Amino acid sequence: MIFSKPRLVPVRILTLPVIVLLIGLGAGVAAQKPYPIFTPENFINNMQLLGRNFGAVNASLAKNDFENAKAQLARSRELLAITITFWRDRKKDDAVKILRDALARMDNLDTALSADKIDPAAASALEKQIDAGCQSCHSIYREQDPETKGYRFKKGSVQ
Repeated sequence: MIFSKPRLVPVRILTLPVIVLLIGLGAGVAAQKPYPIFTPENFINNMQLLGRNFGAVNASLAKNDFENAKAQLARSRELLAITITFWRDRKKDDAVKILRDALARMDNLDTALSADKIDPAAASALEKQIDAGCQSCHSIYREQDPETKGYRFKKGSVQ
């Protein structure tokens, strides 16, 4: 019996089909698993956490506890930033703009709280600007339930 030498296939020839296969598999997995949906319930929970954290920023600033204010501000910013998904999904460009403005103001406050010598009046003024941004969004999208005194979305404001 005569055996012939096996032919070796150059690695270059095998590489392209493997890459194409991996890209195809990756695209299939990505198509099956869209990014997480940010529901109104997620949004409300996030806003409640944000309210508590930003309230702690205010309380810390009032006591000139700048280190704690900065820590609470970082958490507040994180909570606010992820809500952009909620507004984008609903094509609420005005809310996205308000959100981005509030985030920029939070960054300004963070910078002020990172200074070697912190100006309490400037920090307080920046905190008030952030709060004004929050209130402008609330006036458009939020209303208070007269019975429970809890807050909810205004009817028809988000679908």
